[in-house]
Amino acid sequence: MVTEKIISIDAVDGPHQVILQRIWRMVPDRDKHDIDLKRLLAFRLRLDGEAATSEYLMRKIRDMIQCAFRGRLYDFLKDDEISGQCAPSHTDADPPEIA
Repeated sequence: MVTEKIISIDAVDGPHQVILQRIWRMVPDRDKHDIDLKRLLAFRLRLDGEAATSEYLMRKIRDMIQCAFRGRLYDFLKDDEISGQCAPSHTDADPPEIA
């Protein structure tokens, strides 16, 4: 059965659980009960480490706020089409200084 391969995040102890709790504090309150989001962040944490996951999450939350996305943070992170259409352009340069 497929569900036997799913690892319960709450059952994982050790340093990853402590780091995941630190990352989880950055999640907006409305998404705090989203287990899919927690699994996604735990997966990224194991692959990329704390610094990269933290930076990724902060950037995506900022993009989500700037484009006024009202759906689940999980959907914004997982669906490149949503975040691509919605994310602000990072190519805008500062206006040139007037001499």
